[in-house]
Amino acid sequence: MTTLRAASYKSPDSREDRGTSGSGKREADERVEELSRRLADVINEAGADSRQDLRQYALDLLKEETEVLDATPVTATRPTAGGGSNAISMALMLGLASLPLMLFPGVGLVVLGLAVLIGLWGIASTFLRGARKSG
Repeated sequence: MTTLRAASYKSPDSREDRGTSGSGKREADERVEELSRRLADVINEAGADSRQDLRQYALDLLKEETEVLDATPVTATRPTAGGGSNAISMALMLGLASLPLMLFPGVGLVVLGLAVLIGLWGIASTFLRGARKSG
């Protein structure tokens, strides 16, 4: 039964995609078939009440182990000089937040003033950063 299922199974990856030769693929297929037979024997030896749990456990382990190998490695990126925040966008958000705060003139004007200062900072840093890169 296992051999019939393995023989009729078509892998979604072609041989060329995986970079394996015909004999290497056959060897890998034979190893997988042998391991699945051994796993099926172990599961079938277990009691009827725990077979389904063991089957699910084996599938979960197989998925977990193969996903680890398929995952792309995450490389650490170098932090930017600006610290990852955009001063102009912060200024726009503060400017919008200051509009309803104009009901309280002192608070609204302070927030609007901060928005203007941060906006000027963002514009200046954009030009300075551009001058450093080109020069």
